[in-house]
Amino acid sequence: MNNRKLEITDKTLVVLESIYGEKIRKKIPQLRELVKLIYAIGSDYIEITEELYEELGPFSEDIKFKLSNNLIEIMGKHDVFENISKESLDINNNENVRFVGLDDLIFYDYEEIFSDIKKSFGCDIDMCIKNEYGSSIAMSLEWIRAGGKKIVTTFTGIGGYAPLESILGSIEFLEKLEIRGDYVLFPEVLQLFEEITESEIKSNMPFIGKDIFNVESGIHVNGIVKNPSTYEPYDPSKIGRKRKIIIGKHSGISALKIKLKELDIEYKYCNLVSMLEEVRNISTEKRRGLMDQEIKEIYMKCSNLY
Repeated sequence: MNNRKLEITDKTLVVLESIYGEKIRKKIPQLRELVKLIYAIGSDYIEITEELYEELGPFSEDIKFKLSNNLIEIMGKHDVFENISKESLDINNNENVRFVGLDDLIFYDYEEIFSDIKKSFGCDIDMCIKNEYGSSIAMSLEWIRAGGKKIVTTFTGIGGYAPLESILGSIEFLEKLEIRGDYVLFPEVLQLFEEITESEIKSNMPFIGKDIFNVESGIHVNGIVKNPSTYEPYDPSKIGRKRKIIIGKHSGISALKIKLKELDIEYKYCNLVSMLEEVRNISTEKRRGLMDQEIKEIYMKCSNLY
């Protein structure tokens, strides 16, 4: 099971072209790099239009492409696929056939529906589940658990598809399946993607959000310092991130000690109570956690009181 072959096709470039049109062609160098990075983090195929492929190429022979112009897409929700078969579609093989949609499977017996699809088409049909009901990740993983071998994604889920990074992370850390890919590159892909789209991705987005390893609550800080697996499902370094302790209105003495030690500040316990009160007041006033420099300034102020 751990070595089972899965095939991930990412269609981020196709969606970017459909959203931004000719504007996207002003960023050809960035798109070339995006192709390389999406392949490097674990996508087996990059889906692309024939026109854009000609403009971006040539690429390394290691990177494999699928031309969207050649795909046969069968779209719909669960009822479309209930009585579907190769005979009804008049196709001989699954090579260029893709199922798109099925985003309402979360409300039905998806195990039975996937079983019926497997009986008619086998496990190697392209499964491109949409995200109208926020279930594209869950249903994509259920297809894999049912024996499905092919999943279609986009980076960040752009266009309303299963997010590439979440599928890769879930396969690695949840399903424990061994697949090719360097997740340390996630932040680099995110930075480039934001440059191309000229938009900022939410900081709490799974696997790629800049703040997903920020910790403020005192009990959480204590738990993570003693045993990171208490609150972290995987090591931040595996996806190119670092844990960051945030000091704010929810912090306690223990968290403050850990932060001061992190900042190489030698403290006296008698300073910490007044310092914590000041931290909470300022954090509440600013409606955010405090920056390292602000913490240093508060420490100096409170130290001068004794």
